[in-house]
Order: sequence, then C-alpha cells, then structure tokens
Amino acid sequence: MYTTLSATLAACGATTTTTNIGGPCDASNKCDSGQICDRTNPGGQMCIDANGDIDGDGIPNGKDFCQHMAGGAFDEDGDGIGDDCDHCPIAPPPSQADSDGDAVDSPCDPDTRTPGDRILLFNGFNAAVANAGADWKFQNGEAVVTPAAPNMEEELKLPLAAATNHMTIYAAYQIDSVATGAAQADAAVASATAGLPMGESRVQCGGSRSPGSDAILLKSDSGGSSDQSTKPVTNVFNSANRYRLLQQLDGATATCALAGDSDANSGAIQLATDGNTPNQISLYARGATVRFSYILVVGQ
Repeated sequence: MYTTLSATLAACGATTTTTNIGGPCDASNKCDSGQICDRTNPGGQMCIDANGDIDGDGIPNGKDFCQHMAGGAFDEDGDGIGDDCDHCPIAPPPSQADSDGDAVDSPCDPDTRTPGDRILLFNGFNAAVANAGADWKFQNGEAVVTPAAPNMEEELKLPLAAATNHMTIYAAYQIDSVATGAAQADAAVASATAGLPMGESRVQCGGSRSPGSDAILLKSDSGGSSDQSTKPVTNVFNSANRYRLLQQLDGATATCALAGDSDANSGAIQLATDGNTPNQISLYARGATVRFSYILVVGQ
C-alpha cells in the first residue's frame, strides 16, 4: 500500500521551514515542525497543527488524510488525500481532475465528458470485511485468498448501496502461486444481481488459466444459461507482476479489460448480457493464491 504518514509529512516538509500555521503549503512552501499540510482544505492547501483535530473525528490532523470530514485514516494512492474524500483514490498525482464537474477525477472517471458519475464503493482492505470466508485474510492493505482446495471457488462479496447497470469496476491483483493440480485458475471481479426468481444474474471479468493457455475471460450467467468471451494472452499469473482489471457495464453490454506488464498480457473483450442491475460486487479466485489491492466501483 502507498499509505505512510512519514511520506505525507515529507511532502509538506514538516521539519526545516518557517511557514506558520495558516500559511500556504506546497512544494515550495513547507510547513514548520509540529505542523501538517492540509491538502483537503476547500480554500487551498495550508499548514495546520498536527496535534489538532479540525473535523473532531478523533483522528489527529497529523494522521488524518480527510481533515474536513469524518474518516481519513487511510490513503491508498499516497497523494495526501484520504480514501474517504479522494475523488480518485487509486491514482496519485499526476492524475488530473476531469472537466465534467461530477466529483470523480480521471482516471477513475470512465467518461470525463459526461457528468453524473459517482463513487459507489471503495475498499482498500485496511480492515477485515464483514462475513468474509475463513480463507480470506486482510493484511498490509490487501485481501489475500488461498482456496482450501485446488479447484474450490472463493468469493468476497460486497453489497452496493446503489444499484445500477451503468458502472465501472476497478481492481488490482497479484498472484503468489498457482495451486498444483488445479484444473483452472482464475482471478476476477464480478457483478451480480442477487434475489431474482430465476436465480442470480452475474457477470465475471478477469484472468484465467486452463491447461496450456492463459486468457482474459468475460462470462455472463443468467437464468441457468451461460455465455462467455475470451482473448488469449501470454501470462496473467506471473507473480512478479501486478495486474489491473476493469469491468464495465453499459446496459446489456459488458466490457472486460486487463492490463498487465506488456501488450501480450493485456487486452479487452465485450459480451452481451441480460441487462440486469447488479446489487452486489465480488472478488473471485480459484486455483491460486491471489492478493487483491483494492476494489473501486464508479456508477451513474
């Protein structure tokens, strides 16, 4: 994870400057000892007392990355703005604010020309997720899963507060190892509409390995029927690499994109779906020990 208080203090130069409390702070104007640069101040960055608590949430300013609202204990991308108040919690500078005024910055905003997007869910896994299975561990800002058996499927389910079928799901993963004897290995994200009369409607996007080949796999399951699209790639289970996933739903069309360390390990595919409105997001693993860094859902 990127979150370190020392990095934030260093960015504000909290030891060797003469800028006083209330003064501006940036790369050229650094805060004095015992102060912190408030990067979330609506009026502009300014130096504040590191031991104070502007928002009264019990987190001292020096450890609070959202000084003007409750929360802010964690900063996934290390840009000095906490996950709870960051308009793009997975991208540090030089990510740029978009121009559509919807409070979602690029690259988290799937359409920077059209307003209306909002962050529906973000989890950087700095704390355990309620109701997670016994094979899921939460450590060092990651959700780590080792299936109990080579061919066992594991899911970490997260409810959505607002349901929509116009959404983009972002996630990142690394592979520790692929299980010996696994018929297939998968690391994926999924969106699902639970509670339907004909059973769950589900779309899954991720990297998949079957004997002799790796692929980007996009699956749609609904009412007992299943469809899928694949794109062969060189390797999506290299333990030295960090892979990024994107699943996008646009009504009855799903897109799955995977970015690896090269074009041979990257690509995108599409598939028609039933157009149901997901009310649940999940991380999925089979046949491998997988470390998920975060999950972010942006929707309209």
